[in-house]
Amino acid sequence: MEITTRDFGKVNVEDNSVYAFPNGIYGFEDVTEFALFVKLLEERPFLYLQSTHDVTPFFMVFDPEEFVERYRPTLSAEDLATLDAEKEDELVFLAIATIPDSVADLSVNLKSPIVLCPATKKAAQCILQNSEYPIKYFPFKQEAQGETASDHAAECSGNGGV
Repeated sequence: MEITTRDFGKVNVEDNSVYAFPNGIYGFEDVTEFALFVKLLEERPFLYLQSTHDVTPFFMVFDPEEFVERYRPTLSAEDLATLDAEKEDELVFLAIATIPDSVADLSVNLKSPIVLCPATKKAAQCILQNSEYPIKYFPFKQEAQGETASDHAAECSGNGGV
């Protein structure tokens, strides 16, 4: 399948990388189909989630475990039903990045990840039941301070969350 992207022009994506989002993504509820693809930037692979029907919305996404050791999200029964999944270990979680002018200010949303069910090709953006994951986690600022998201999660779980 060929899709048109905002930053890369036309991109070929495999049919198995296309997911139905029955409820869309927050702020884009009317966009119900996205493709996931990888692009190399400076020889490093980056993962993108792109509407299959328009150049927007378009998101850079990351595996949350790049930032949090043992990322263990808990979904509601309603979220699992939307995805036609029985438990979290059947699913793939991706954190949406917000990319400002400076990469140092990049943040990822660990609280409301994109959740993919490879078996059903359904996906959703879900608000986790876990209280310890922040909506805005700044990985490069934390690294500069020697703190990890796991440290941040431990701090938050001790004080009622974010």
